Amino acid sequence: MKNIPKSTGRLVGVLSLAAGTLLTGCAGGYDGWNSPSTGSMSPQSAARMSRWQDLERRVMAALSADPRVGAHGLKAEVQSEGVVTISGTPANGTGGRDLALQIARSVPGVRQVVNNMLMN
Repeated sequence: MKNIPKSTGRLVGVLSLAAGTLLTGCAGGYDGWNSPSTGSMSPQSAARMSRWQDLERRVMAALSADPRVGAHGLKAEVQSEGVVTISGTPANGTGGRDLALQIARSVPGVRQVVNNMLMN
């Protein structure tokens, strides 16, 4: 086996330590809510997530309440505060799509509706 210079051995050791630290630090992951996933999120993130989930439920309830929409193939997702994206395929064509957009805009808390619906 070749003799490895002492400085190279130290460099390998430092790089190994740095890589191990980096990988260990990344093991916690990222929860998508601007904080490391440590098993809990900040109170602000939890409150925001709760508001967004509530808004998604209210939009879906409003869409489902009108049979002309054909909401069973739709999904409402909050992208940011008050911005709701509707995706999927409305069962009742362009009429269902247009009505879904109108109904979603009328839900309190919705500032903007993004149309990602697909038509058959």
